Amino acid sequence: MIRIVKHVIVETGAESDRHLEQVEAAIRARFPEATTEVVQGLLDEDRVVEARLPLRQLAEWRAERPRLVRTDGDVDSEAL
Repeated sequence: MIRIVKHVIVETGAESDRHLEQVEAAIRARFPEATTEVVQGLLDEDRVVEARLPLRQLAEWRAERPRLVRTDGDVDSEAL
């Protein structure tokens, strides 16, 4: 199976661990075939949720991505 890799950057802060967990949970809830892993970001203080999805879900990911993280920086797990 061909998979795509998508990244969601979570900046370090007081709530970063909670945000990482929420992002992973939201991705897995909306895309059950996805696998997720928390990896180091390009900057030392950033961490990234790496999601691997089946290629056939690329369009669906693009449609859902804006709802994953709201403009206030909090995770909207209800949207996914």
